[in-house]
Amino acid sequence: MFQLNATPSRTSLINNTEMLFFSGYAYLGMNHQPQFITNVQKGIELYGTVFPSSRISNTQLKIYAETENILTELTQTADTVLMQSGFTAGKASVESIAEGSCFFHAPFCHPAIRTNHNSVLQFTDWANETIDSINNNHYNLPPIILSDSLNQLTAEVYDFSFLNTIEKHVICIIDDSHGMGLLGNNGEGISSRLPRKENIEYIITYSLSKAMNIQAGAISCSDKSRADKIRSSTWYAATTPPSPSMLYAFCQSQDIYRQQRIMLDRNKKLLQDLFANRKDIHFHKELPVFIFPEENDEAFFAKQGIIISSFAYPDPKGKKINRAVINALHTDADLQKLVDAMNAF
Repeated sequence: MFQLNATPSRTSLINNTEMLFFSGYAYLGMNHQPQFITNVQKGIELYGTVFPSSRISNTQLKIYAETENILTELTQTADTVLMQSGFTAGKASVESIAEGSCFFHAPFCHPAIRTNHNSVLQFTDWANETIDSINNNHYNLPPIILSDSLNQLTAEVYDFSFLNTIEKHVICIIDDSHGMGLLGNNGEGISSRLPRKENIEYIITYSLSKAMNIQAGAISCSDKSRADKIRSSTWYAATTPPSPSMLYAFCQSQDIYRQQRIMLDRNKKLLQDLFANRKDIHFHKELPVFIFPEENDEAFFAKQGIIISSFAYPDPKGKKINRAVINALHTDADLQKLVDAMNAF
């Protein structure tokens, strides 16, 4: 384990030695984007660092509604509810479901939205089984489908086209924490590729911290009445809202996000081309994540002056997953050094 004394960028200082950093989830590198930092500082001047008031108070900062409007437009949904974190967003989403509903858990559901054990099937097999169960059985309440939008640990983006074949009214809760700001032409996440059908209600829950670098969560709802119900929950009313200074930076930095996505896409495609002939390295064309063989662990890369992501999840006692996570700040030379390290092995 590496102990860091400062937020890493493309590199990190470890025991006074600079090492390349290919870990974490700061995909767009916003922490080290000068104009974004300036926007945060301006936000602090306007709002301070925290607004310790309930979201149901009779005194509200307009920046919350402005942020929600941006996210609603981005996801092309009916309404968005800002939450304190991605975890509280997930919990509030699940709590809004009527008691007695039947839940169908995908193979990978974040604990924020999980209500029971995840499926042990492969995603396609689980999807086919879910289609059969829902279409061939009677439910007093709409069935609930729960899934993450992607699995960043295995570099897999899930295909939700199977929803086209579901005939009954269903509610889909999708955790898009690692897709928001990353997937889609405009960083809209998984929302742009979800089937839009009258019988499907979507509750898209996500953290804004991964790509956007904002300590906050949100829930984008295809049904405005669902957003209204969430706003009446204790998860919404009883938690301190996100920092308004950070939300100000979010609203003012939309062009910067677009610029950083272009840089990340360039880095991602370059490294994919460099690893194209390596059958032992797994990646998805839309994700900045590269899965290495078990023997290429953190100790191996550390000898090359490189820090990768290496830990077991969700079982901390399980097998470690070795990954390189690239960001928008990495240079061509950084990526080449990573490739050279793998080739040296």
